Amino acid sequence: MKLAAKLAGTTPRKVTHSYKCKKFKLKGIPKGNKGGIDAWRYIKHITRPILWPACKERLAVNPDFILMEDNAASHHCWYTDAQREKEGVREMKWPPNPPDFNPIERVWCIMKSRIQTRRGSERVTTAARMRIVLQEEWDRITIEEINALFQRLPTVMQRYIAVDGGNNSMAKQLFLIS
Repeated sequence: MKLAAKLAGTTPRKVTHSYKCKKFKLKGIPKGNKGGIDAWRYIKHITRPILWPACKERLAVNPDFILMEDNAASHHCWYTDAQREKEGVREMKWPPNPPDFNPIERVWCIMKSRIQTRRGSERVTTAARMRIVLQEEWDRITIEEINALFQRLPTVMQRYIAVDGGNNSMAKQLFLIS
């Protein structure tokens, strides 16, 4: 079925995406020329029916809400930007490559390390138990730890600039030892 869909230039019929624990069936969205979903399809099938209504709900609660998307091509072209602006949804500007600039990635590293440390005393064998363990570790992260991650960003950025940026191993090593 996947091969037939690929040859026809569409996604497989049973693609299910979730947002806020709600399932959305995105059936037969035709792909762009290079295999991904282009900006027009992204706007028509994802942002208008799902993402922007959710953003407007968040804006009603918090007027300072800013949408943060990854750097997929469909998220950052003139058409998507114009439509987002028309809807009144502000977007966070984000560098194109380094996940090291995103402090949440370091939070996941902290959580992973703590969960692996726990493995010596307990064995997580079910999804339900993993949810509990993840929540416990999330709750143990302090605001001081989060602030420390943000305070490292200028140093991390300077080190990336020193090695001409990019996603290379030297830059990663510089980040990990800071």
